[in-house]
Amino acid sequence: MKKLSVLLVAAVVALGASAGVNFKATHAVKSNKVINTEMTKVNPKSFKEKAQMRVITTQPEGELKSYSREGNCVYVSSGNIYAGSQDSFRSDIVYAEDGVVYIKNILAGCGAQYGDSWVEGYIEGNEIHVPLGQSIYWSDYYGADVVLAMGTTYVEGTSLYFDVDDRADEAVYIIEGETITLQGTYADPTGSDYPAYEGYGLSCYWTDDDSFGGFNEWNTVLTEREPVVTPTVITEIPEGCQVYQYYRNSGYIANSWFGIYNGETDGKINVAFDMTNGDVYIQNPAWWHDSYESWVKGTYDWMTGIITIPTGQYLSWSDAYEYGVVLGWGSTYVYTEGDEDGDGEDDYYMGYEIDDRTTEIQLMIDDDCLWLLGTEGDIYAEFPDNYNATGMLTYWSDDLSMTAIEFCNRDEYGYAEPWGKLVNVAPAVPADPTADEWYDCGDESGFSKFYFTLPETDVDGNPIDPEYLSYIIWINDGNGSVYQFTFPAEDYTFDLEEDIDEVYYWLYSSAVDFHDYYIYMYRTNEDGYEPLFVRDEDHDGNIGIQVFYTVNGERNASNIAWLYDVQSSVNEMNAGKTVANVRFFNVAGQEIAQPEGLTIKVTTYTDGTTSAVKVVK
Repeated sequence: MKKLSVLLVAAVVALGASAGVNFKATHAVKSNKVINTEMTKVNPKSFKEKAQMRVITTQPEGELKSYSREGNCVYVSSGNIYAGSQDSFRSDIVYAEDGVVYIKNILAGCGAQYGDSWVEGYIEGNEIHVPLGQSIYWSDYYGADVVLAMGTTYVEGTSLYFDVDDRADEAVYIIEGETITLQGTYADPTGSDYPAYEGYGLSCYWTDDDSFGGFNEWNTVLTEREPVVTPTVITEIPEGCQVYQYYRNSGYIANSWFGIYNGETDGKINVAFDMTNGDVYIQNPAWWHDSYESWVKGTYDWMTGIITIPTGQYLSWSDAYEYGVVLGWGSTYVYTEGDEDGDGEDDYYMGYEIDDRTTEIQLMIDDDCLWLLGTEGDIYAEFPDNYNATGMLTYWSDDLSMTAIEFCNRDEYGYAEPWGKLVNVAPAVPADPTADEWYDCGDESGFSKFYFTLPETDVDGNPIDPEYLSYIIWINDGNGSVYQFTFPAEDYTFDLEEDIDEVYYWLYSSAVDFHDYYIYMYRTNEDGYEPLFVRDEDHDGNIGIQVFYTVNGERNASNIAWLYDVQSSVNEMNAGKTVANVRFFNVAGQEIAQPEGLTIKVTTYTDGTTSAVKVVK
């Protein structure tokens, strides 16, 4: 269920389950019933506390045997719930001393969802007994764990329901030769989707609210087989490596559940040099798989600046599924077989080829740029040429299906651009942001929004790492007050307990989206909300943004980018007026005696009017 065959390039592919029903899964919402497939927690019974609050992740000592699986199951994948067979899943059993056994990934598919874990049982005659309530996953976020249970899933309309069997204390398997069969499970032949979604079997649930843990299986048969050798995935590099960071500048074409896409990459590439032997390691070599945070290993020629990376290295591996993502080289191409669907237009498809003859990928370091050599492709070309490419290709090891291809973009003259540009992670002065637009909801219902553009370079034009960026919002209320806007935690949902004045790049909020360059500023006409500023014929309110770049405690600030450039008009308006007093505020909003660095100067006149300008000293 993990991947699609090659699909129509220009279309979004509908995602379906094997039984033709698609359910959404979200544990975070606490509800007793799934409405319109938005949630799987449904009508749970109270279940006594059995959780051991521990997860066994290290393989226990003993004789290891590997097993393939057969049977039916309901399982979670990528936020959706599917019904199908267990044929694509695997499990291991360690036979320890004194009849103790340990079963890895006891539920079909749970290893991919929660990570590989073991549960403990014991052998009695030809039976394996596994006590229920053992933890297979612990979540610090929820403060709860997922534990083993027996339970029932069933369907009513488009909703999936789950009941925990609080009478069951253990799961029992019968050993017969090379097979091991789970006992006591059944499917209801009268169910609406039998045997796809409805059955009583081995399952799991969350201990904080007894909600469905995402896996239920029945008719399970384990058959002994030869174990698969786990390939090496590099997750740590030797100590003492010298690490450089590059910001991605490439193009990609990727294949997923929902279709085929192309576009520009972003994010970082880490390149680490082992100064003792000339080895080099690259982290996140494939942008489409950067969440793995794995490394590939190669060599570096100091005379030519060429990095050579052998193909065939694994970026990820799943013991539960026994396949992973492999680094390789290949090409994509677009073809048509005419108007097969009869809509009057040709249907286009994308094909791909893995180049088995290319055993090495070469990159070159030149000044502050990292080049991926030998690629072809232009995501800015007209369709279908924008889906033709040659470059670094990643694919699944079990069936060689493509996941993504990455290549250097072409500039307007047709020349390849760098794959990555060296990131300035040293303390730097960020370039100024721009305050682009203030959408005032006025008399409408809803929230006002402040749009801005985030700097991607320092003042010298060098790329900077966005993870070191933060910003504050300045408000001039038009009545003489200039202050920093405070983001109330209860309104801006940063998962923080305290209000904040400064927002960091890595903070996410449903109300403040730093990555998409806009902020909801929560001005409405509803009770309890006050205007942030008023700009009319009687007021000169303004709103601005300031960006900070902080590395190793050293902090540099951009200028404040005000939405309205009112300094010249303010000076003209205030010409000839008598100054009553002048006050200075630092970037933290604190009043200071004299200007120092970037300072807000607030002048009050004898007629009661004020003006505020920024000064640098």
